[in-house]
Amino acid sequence: MPCKALALCLLGLLALSSACYIQNCPIGGKRAVLDMDIRKCMPCGPRNKGHCFGPNICCGEELGCYLGTSETLRCQEENFLPTPCESGGKGCGGSGGTCAA
Repeated sequence: MPCKALALCLLGLLALSSACYIQNCPIGGKRAVLDMDIRKCMPCGPRNKGHCFGPNICCGEELGCYLGTSETLRCQEENFLPTPCESGGKGCGGSGGTCAA
């Protein structure tokens, strides 16, 4: 009987907890992101012609993609910003994908 009570208590605590398991949890919790306006990701690359697609990826229509080069250093700043961003790009592929370059 005590094992069942302990299991029920643990399940209750698990249901009530709203832990955020991502490193830079947004203010208001992970579900609060859905209510925010999404901004464009930071410009990067030569003459800021590209946009960040990750901490080490900078892509643009005119430039192609840079991976882990000096052109991508600015993209690492995105990790420290509290709001999400959308990289943009044109739609491609049959399953609703987005092309980076």
